[in-house]
Amino acid sequence: MKMRFQISILFIVFLFLTMIPAYYKYLWNQPNVAIGSDPQIKYYQTYSYYKEGFSPYSRQCFFPAGVFGFQLQNIPLGYPWALSASNDTCFFQYPIFMPVLHAFMARMTSFAFVIYFPIFFFFLNLVLLFIFFKQFGLSVVQSGCASLFIHFFSPVFLSSLDYSELTLTNTFFILSLLFYRRIFLSNNINISAYLFVFLSGICLSFNFQLRPESTLALLLFFFVNFVRNVKDRKNFRILFSIGIVSFLSTFAFSYWNQKVYGHFMGMRGLNTIHDAAILNLGDYLVNWTSDLWGSKYKIGLFKGYPFAVLFFVPFLLSFVQKLKNVKLNDYLISGYLFILLLPFVSPYRAGVDILGLRYYESGVYLMSIGFFLWVFQIFSSGKFIQNSQIAIITFVLLFLTTLYFSYKSNLRAIKHWSGAAKVSHEYSDLISKINPDLIIHRGLSTTYLMGVTYLEYPQIAVYSQDEWDQIEHVVLKNGFKRVLYLYWQDNKLVNYEFPKEIWEKKFNVNFDLSLNSIWDREKIKIIHFDSLLMQKK
Repeated sequence: MKMRFQISILFIVFLFLTMIPAYYKYLWNQPNVAIGSDPQIKYYQTYSYYKEGFSPYSRQCFFPAGVFGFQLQNIPLGYPWALSASNDTCFFQYPIFMPVLHAFMARMTSFAFVIYFPIFFFFLNLVLLFIFFKQFGLSVVQSGCASLFIHFFSPVFLSSLDYSELTLTNTFFILSLLFYRRIFLSNNINISAYLFVFLSGICLSFNFQLRPESTLALLLFFFVNFVRNVKDRKNFRILFSIGIVSFLSTFAFSYWNQKVYGHFMGMRGLNTIHDAAILNLGDYLVNWTSDLWGSKYKIGLFKGYPFAVLFFVPFLLSFVQKLKNVKLNDYLISGYLFILLLPFVSPYRAGVDILGLRYYESGVYLMSIGFFLWVFQIFSSGKFIQNSQIAIITFVLLFLTTLYFSYKSNLRAIKHWSGAAKVSHEYSDLISKINPDLIIHRGLSTTYLMGVTYLEYPQIAVYSQDEWDQIEHVVLKNGFKRVLYLYWQDNKLVNYEFPKEIWEKKFNVNFDLSLNSIWDREKIKIIHFDSLLMQKK
């Protein structure tokens, strides 16, 4: 009865704290949705599936201006968001699983709730991780505190503020670990054990389809687990079975990807291979330094969230004689391996400043899980606590200090999104006041701020005077009399992660638009962009 009461209270605490990201999401998306950059692409995907259903058309790049006769080459979206397949069909690089699921959920509720769906999965992850810790015999309080720390005082919190597939990816990540753990709670290999093997493998496969780097964390965990238990035949059979299920499931996904996109890893995999091919060893070393220790554009994991350094303490204390019976666990080892190796094995990045830390969430999960299991294992040893009071007090003070820095980093992220939402609203309000029939972008440098205006006004991109001359007849044919031409004269878009060729061809576009006598022009400043309002005489 006491445990049920504790769980009820904990559930209320979970629900209450989840209102924090929901509250900020509500503020940022009033009076309309504020979205840009990567999230806007996923929002467009979801909108397309919501309107069109699951069809070949909705799988392609969402291009509203196409109905007016503009060619796909003028879609105002390109690298790294929109890519052409082998059959010259345009696809967004992000996997369709999240947009399809969100579109289905929106049809069951309302499309107005779409922006909050990642928070639903964030809450679900809170509960799942609590259940996961309980599988190790931890108390309700211990399991609840551990789950709360990981979700509210680590980079994991950042994904609750975003509109992305990260919280859903984390759901499959935790489920794969949870089902694997449940197998060992069965005394014998029975039907339930086979079911858990199947579910763990399926979740691993779904996890791979959403974010391949997250799957790397799972594979590292299973590899470390295998190496440290190499003589355990039961564990080998379980891992082998999970691998078979995951392989068959992934093969089915790969067949579908090959058939639709012309590449077995889909458009995201194709983009990964492309990015990996143009990076050299020096680039990877720079990524490793900036991701972990910070740089001009990134805060760095160890600087933004110092607990990642504190969690290294178990490796140091494992050599102390008193802790010989308290072994390092597979979660802690694989978590640190993931964090240290990831910048070297993947060209993907998740944004500048603090936002890039979302890229490490799977490693943070493993590392944090391992740390808390290690800590609670020590606390169960009364002898160590009695003989090491000074060490315990010192450790607690250090832990509280890292909590403060984690809190400051989360506030930094909230301020970043608040500023971005303000700019997004200013942009969309100005566009609404101008109320153009068509928006033309000079190159792609201005398109990261399109947001919901992309759903409200037809928009295209041009890259040269000749291209404008060719499409002008389409503009006149459709009777567009108010055309807004957007350009960024100083073009201060952060470009250090762009391939040089793509940057020069698609983003660093600097021609001066020449108009014939049928157009009146008026210069207008829109946020930090310049523009010409072209009105047909």
